[in-house]
This record gives sequence, C-alpha cells and structure tokens, in this order.
Amino acid sequence: MIRKEAGLAFWLDWVAHRGGLWEDAGDTALALLPAALASELELPEETAVTADPDASREDDALLLVTGHPLVAKAAESVLAAGDTGTLTLTAPRSVPPDAATLLSKAREHLPVDHGRLDPRSDAPLERALRPVLRVGALVGYELSAEDHFQEQVEEYVDVPSRLRMPTRVSERLARTDRDPRPETALPEGLGAAVHHASTSRPDLAAALAEAHWMLEAAAVLRRDGLAAQIGDAYAKERARAEEYYAAAVDSLQRRAATAPEDRAALLRARVESTREERTRRLAEITEKYRARHRLTPYRLHLLRVPVLRLALDVRRGERRYPLEVDWLLPAGEFAPLRCPACAQTGAPLVAAKTHLGCARCLAPKRPTPPPAGGTVPPPRGGAAVDTAASTGGTAAPVLAGATAREEPPPARNAGAAGGATGQRSTSGAKAGRTAEAPAARAPSPRPGSLPATPGRVASPQQRRSSDPKTLHKRAFAFWEHAAGGDRRKLERMCAPDSPAAALLRLYGATGPLYGIGVAPHERVESCGATVFPAEGRRAWDSAGGEVHTDRGRHDYLLRWSLGPDRLIVEVLPHRTPYAMNASTMMARYRTGRTAPVTRPPRTGAVMDPVARLLWKHTPARHGAHLAARALASWWRLTDPQMLLERYPAPVLAAATERSACYWSDAGGGGYGDAARLWQVPETDLRKAGAHLQRLLKLTEDQPW
Repeated sequence: MIRKEAGLAFWLDWVAHRGGLWEDAGDTALALLPAALASELELPEETAVTADPDASREDDALLLVTGHPLVAKAAESVLAAGDTGTLTLTAPRSVPPDAATLLSKAREHLPVDHGRLDPRSDAPLERALRPVLRVGALVGYELSAEDHFQEQVEEYVDVPSRLRMPTRVSERLARTDRDPRPETALPEGLGAAVHHASTSRPDLAAALAEAHWMLEAAAVLRRDGLAAQIGDAYAKERARAEEYYAAAVDSLQRRAATAPEDRAALLRARVESTREERTRRLAEITEKYRARHRLTPYRLHLLRVPVLRLALDVRRGERRYPLEVDWLLPAGEFAPLRCPACAQTGAPLVAAKTHLGCARCLAPKRPTPPPAGGTVPPPRGGAAVDTAASTGGTAAPVLAGATAREEPPPARNAGAAGGATGQRSTSGAKAGRTAEAPAARAPSPRPGSLPATPGRVASPQQRRSSDPKTLHKRAFAFWEHAAGGDRRKLERMCAPDSPAAALLRLYGATGPLYGIGVAPHERVESCGATVFPAEGRRAWDSAGGEVHTDRGRHDYLLRWSLGPDRLIVEVLPHRTPYAMNASTMMARYRTGRTAPVTRPPRTGAVMDPVARLLWKHTPARHGAHLAARALASWWRLTDPQMLLERYPAPVLAAATERSACYWSDAGGGGYGDAARLWQVPETDLRKAGAHLQRLLKLTEDQPW
C-alpha cells in the first residue's frame, strides 16, 4: 500500500539500491539509512516516511511525494550515474518450435520473389544470442517561459540490422526476466558487452547512432505537436503588444503634428524610441514562445536475446544463396532483416541470377533517352575565370603510377561509425592518371520511377537512381581531373549554380580538394569509391569514399543532380550519406550547432562584398560545404546589385547564411541567432531573408 505513490516508491527503491532498508507499516514506511546516505540527505538514520498527509501529521512522518526535494535529488543522482550494463534474457519455458515449423513460418513471413526458401542440410537449427540495444532518455520540452514538460522515451534497436524493434516485440522483451544463471551472466560495462555479444564496435556504434536519431526524431515531432497547442497564446500576446505600441506611436504622432517645433522634435524622438522598444518587445515574445527540447540519455542496455538461428538457402533453379534468420524466442517473431545486397529494408527479397537482393535494388532497368547534343549548359560567366594562378599554382598533382581503390559496398550507413574498413584492391595505372576500378555492385533504379509520358504526370518527388557503374566511373574521373588540374572537364561534370560550381569559381580545379580538407601542398595518390543510389523521396545519387594523399586520407561524398544530365552538385567532407547526417546531428546535440571547422585557403577570385563576407565567416562556423551552398544561392541571383542598394552587405550575408542553414537543417537557422552572430538588426534581417526567399524559392530539396 505504501508503494502506491510513484515518487515515494521510487525513493524507497533508490534507498535500497544505496544500501538502505525499509519496512512497510501500512500508511507509513520505516527507512533505515546508511550513515553516509543519512549524512548526504541530512536525515536521521531511522526515518519514517509516508505519502499520506494525514498519516504525516498523526505519526510525525516525513511526507514524500513526487516533486519533493529529496525525490528530485534521488532522481538527479540516478540520471548522473546512468543505467548501463548488459543483460541476458531468459528463454521461455515452453517447447520451442522445431526446424520444420520455423521453415513454414519463414516462408509465410519472408516471401522471396523468383526463389524458394529451403533448409540448409549442413547447418542444423542452433541456439544463439542476438544483441539488442535498449536506449532510454528523458526529453525536456520548453514551450514557453511558463510551459515546461518532461517525458521518458525508450527505443529497442536490433544491433545487426540497426532497425527499430516493433512495439509488440519491445513490450515482450521488456517483460522478459533476466537470466540469473552464472554461466550466462555477463560482466557489466560496455566494453565487455561488445565482446560477449558477438558483435563489433562499429556495428554497436552504428546501432547506437541510429537509436539516437530515432529518439531525436520522435522528440522533434512531439515538440512541434506541443508547441502547436500554445500557438494561440503566442498570437494573442503578440497581437496585444502590437496593438499597444501602434496606439502609442499614433498618439505621439498626433501630438507632434500640433505641438510647437521644439516640442515636436522631442515627440518625434519618442516615436523612434517607441518603435525600437516595440522591436525589442516582439523579439522577447518570440523568444519566450520558442519551442526547445533537450535530450538526456540515461539508459543504455545491451540485451542478449535468445534466438533460434535457422540457416536457409534461397534457391533459384540450381543456384543457392545462403540466408540466416533468427527467431526471437521471448517475442515469438523473426528478427528484422535487411536486404543482403543494398542494406535497405521494407521490400520483398528477390532471387536474381547473380545474387540475392530485394525489389528495390533488383528492379528492372528502364532505358532512358540519350541526351541531345549540347544539353550540358555552359558554366556561368563568373565560373569561367581561372583562379588557380592566384593560389600559387597549388593544384595537387597525381603521382605517376597512382592507383584507384575500390571499396566494397557496405551496409547502409555502416561507414558512419568510423570503425571497420573493408579490404581494398589496388591495380596499376598509367602514369599521371588515376585508374578506374571495376564498379561496385549497387542498387538499380527504383521500380516506381517511370519516365514522364503523355497523360501521366510524375510526382516531382519521385527520384530514379542512375546506373551505379556510371556513377562509379564518374567519381573516379572527377578526382582524376581535380588532381590533374583540369578545370574545364570539371566544369562539364558539375551543375552550374551549384555548390560544386561555387568551389570551382573560388579555386579552380583545386576547389573540390579544398572542400574536403586537402591542404594546398598535398599530392593525390589514389581514391576509393562506393556508390549510394537514391533511396526515398529526398535522397540523392551519391558516391563516397576516401581520397588518399601523400600526407593522409580525406573522406568525401559526391552528390548528383536529379535531372537527366546527372551532373555533380555537391562535394561534401563525409564518407557516406549516413556519416553526413550523423555528424550534423551529433554536433547539434552536443553544442546546439555544428562544430567549428578549419578555414579553407585564401582565394584570389573576384567577389562582391556579400560573397566576400560569406566566404570569410561561414566556413569557420559551419564548414566549407555549407558556405558553398550559401555562395551558390547568392550567385544564382540575376540582379544582386538591386539587393545591395536596398540592404547593407552584412545583412544580406547573414540572411543568405541563415537560409542555407535553415533549409539544410544544419542548426543556426533562426533569425535571432543569425542577428546576434552577425551583429545586425533582426528586423532588417527578416526583411532581407523574406526578400531572398521570394527570389530564390529555396526548399529542403533545393537548399541553395
């Protein structure tokens, strides 16, 4: 009965965890505290506690309920210490299904197109332990100066597949008891957990990053929903403030119109000060109702879930493709499964003639009409100015006999963890040129991406991937031309008015190398490439890997445009699309913005005042890739002089950087933050930002 109140029950459990004892006495409980804990809490070693106000008065017991300082102190202690460790779950006592039953269930739940699931004769059904991450966090929501909420969220993530466990599976795992047998018990600590769970640190780190992204996405969605509930209060308070200051200004103006000249001058000054006060007050109201959230992780459990591992063969005629599936004994379901070829999920498996894939990566290729002659638009006039000489001729040369490295296509996003690196094969090449390695196998175009025909209007968000072999060759050719200083060929490969074209305009052929962090005097020796076809409505065809120089290696990610020409639009300092997303997300989570980076070399390109300010300040704050987006946006304007005549250059630079940050979801996209960072009036910044948006029409799909 004493444990009915959640706050008191938590405090009693915490006391027991700290070495104390307690005894239920009906409406009260007698807690025996260790000397150290009693001194820390400033309580007697024998303390009577209760959650009933009447019992507190009659028995002289300490009233402990949710919100009491002692309960809050206990909660802070638990959060500070964290809840980490490894757990082995018990298998159910019921008779597990046999191999024939699991085979029938697998055929029912895992259908394979053009193939059939058959048991592998040389691998009988075996028991194993599958690692699953349980990640918990407290999310604090600050919707206004008065409205604060806190919620607990949890995610169960399968480590091998990095997929969220279904809710029904998570609930069953949460109800499953821990295996107390000493021969299966695990030492606590994450390092031991990695070793005993038969998984690798990169897999665990990738699964942990995926779990954090799930928590962050859920928190953002919940925050926006809560903020919408108090939107009326914000609108009403802002309307009251605007009405008050409008009436005050109108009264002062009417008095100034009839007052003597000396008195009228004072009244006009008061009008200006009232308008400035109005601006400050509206900014305060906006800041007061700005929704924020803070994620505080407190739990990280590595669960070892008992499974039955069934080794299967996917047969297509005489061809056999091995496949292993795990039956989660506590949940009574199969573990999540990714496509073994493209590492994607959500599509049925397909047995092709050469390998096992899914309906996405093995979709039939549809022929595309060849581009007409002269369809590649020439570079803009500003981009035709060669600035390589202004950098002292520092184009990084390619070594004679340099080799190209081919990297095996990893599981989706697996390269972001920074852990395992695949074996790379090298081959000889002609002197002064980088050899082209065989193309890595990658997904084909998506089945839903049909060419536009009369009577059929394709959705603008449908995206069809290019041939992976073509992208693979273009990636090697791009770095070959960059290392050789061939600016003209690079301009043909890059889309005009794109961030990649902006780097060429700044530095010539060495611009892409500087964009990924290559120093002016480094020499390119080789490179590796892995193709990441477009997957999803907002995905991009991309290729990533490493550029190896005589002083180290540099990660890169090339992104192609969505048009038929398939021109390169961006050069990013990340190895995979997942690494790009994880880097931005983790930097925002730690500091509320992306981490500062090294400034690129000076450029001798001729730039207007806005472009000069952007390239001076933005790379150090957000990186060269986001600065290139901002410059591409600014240089896309047909008449920038018109804006310069209306707004100061710092205001335009701040507005351009803010727009690039906002539409790139890179942090720092608020008007207030940008105004403080650039030290410009927020009202002018908002006007310039709205004007730029009308001209540029930026979107999440086109953030430059």
